[in-house]
Amino acid sequence: MLLNKLSIKHIIKKPINKKNYPTLFLMIHGYGSNEKDLFSLHKDIPEKFFIISIQGLYPMSKEKYSWYNIDFQDQKKFINISQAKDTIEKISFFIDEAIEEYKLNKNKVWLCGFSQGAILSYAIALKKVNQVKRVIALSGYFEENLFPKEEICEDSYADLKFFISHGKYDTIIPIHWVKKGLSFLKNRQILSLHYKEYDSGHVLCDSNYQDLINWIKKH
Repeated sequence: MLLNKLSIKHIIKKPINKKNYPTLFLMIHGYGSNEKDLFSLHKDIPEKFFIISIQGLYPMSKEKYSWYNIDFQDQKKFINISQAKDTIEKISFFIDEAIEEYKLNKNKVWLCGFSQGAILSYAIALKKVNQVKRVIALSGYFEENLFPKEEICEDSYADLKFFISHGKYDTIIPIHWVKKGLSFLKNRQILSLHYKEYDSGHVLCDSNYQDLINWIKKH
């Protein structure tokens, strides 16, 4: 059921064990999708998580949403930077809201994003380093223009771990964009980067899915 009591519409799956302050697993869908897309992962994700999947801020058509505008014709303007930054602020605020509303662990947030959602997950993780500890970036890339401008001690990234995957034949987001982002992260001593390429396009293929689930279970 789509919930509308916080600043962003969302759906949830509560953990089976009703322990105090469970871990938030936040799902951020891609361009032209909706909150139901990544939510299908919940059947294979450990029951310890409090899963929230959020709906994009900008309606496109029936059951299709985005987080910011994209210009597919101009790679230099692929992202509407100002709109994306505004969305980052709104999702960051929502995380704090959700933690308070659902009484979640504020010190170990997981982010899982596909495509546009992955791009946002990178930026939110580096903005909220004291809260976000795990990032799953599927078919997205790190956009330097969204990197927080304020100085952050590199030691703050010590507990931050990434699962990053991309299709070799992705025609939406070129794989060299992803590799450039990996170098940027490594230069800032963000070294816990699980990265793997798959024989696929701009999708989450079966082998990628299984590797993703295994990584979640190990971390």
